[in-house]
Amino acid sequence: MKHKIAVLADVHGNATALKAVIEDSMKEGVTDYWFLGDLIMPGPGSNDLFEILESINVDTYVQGNWEDSFLDVLNKNIDIDNATDIYVSRLVQYQCENLDENYIKHVKNLPLHITKQVNDLSISISHNLQNKNYGGDLWPTNNQEQFDRLFDRDYDIAIYAHTHHQLLRYSSN
Repeated sequence: MKHKIAVLADVHGNATALKAVIEDSMKEGVTDYWFLGDLIMPGPGSNDLFEILESINVDTYVQGNWEDSFLDVLNKNIDIDNATDIYVSRLVQYQCENLDENYIKHVKNLPLHITKQVNDLSISISHNLQNKNYGGDLWPTNNQEQFDRLFDRDYDIAIYAHTHHQLLRYSSN
């Protein structure tokens, strides 16, 4: 079967941008949608973001670093003397006041990494590294050894987000 896959990520609460991307993808005849994390925060999008993704039957989700931050606040894993933690806590407060419980459960159950099989290809899907969805390990300017970490198993393709840059790299193997 021929697949036309849209890889979406790093929406950061921007429903307007997500709608525009979805509209464009429909014109392109996309058959599958994968979401690689950072749907909510810091922007104001909430239930609407999840509803948009439900409307296109996204079947692949992984957890981004902003979902981690959301969960850290829910689990009270914050430092009240840290300005960034206070800022993120206020964002989470807004989300908790506006986000349906089923979407909060969805976020709580997101994996860091999954492997998809498409035809004969094994595809690694993560927000950043398979075991770490934050940090600068995979910035586009990093050395090749960093990118080779994506191929610690026998994957044909590794797809990640986080850097807000489109790029194509080959592994050393």
